[in-house]
Amino acid sequence: MAELKELISRFKLVRTRSSNLTKIVVIITIILCMGALLTLRLAMTGIEHSTDKLADQAAALEQSNIDLEEKIGQLGSVQSVMDIAREELGLVNPDTVIFEPEN
Repeated sequence: MAELKELISRFKLVRTRSSNLTKIVVIITIILCMGALLTLRLAMTGIEHSTDKLADQAAALEQSNIDLEEKIGQLGSVQSVMDIAREELGLVNPDTVIFEPEN
């Protein structure tokens, strides 16, 4: 009978040690999972920021394309050719009189 009590007390001691080890392993696993979730959240926030920035750039480029398409549509007209010659090349009509101020 004494041997049975001693065997039971040893079993309880082993069971308590393994139970504590299991608790420690579970706690460490939970902490590692929380760290992984935090890292993933930070990465997702960075990706969202990059996506927003790229969407803004895309919108700006689309507006630039619209402006360029309008300019291309106007290039064929005589008035647009005259405007380009006057504004970008400094040309004027032959019958235009230019007054220059005296210094």
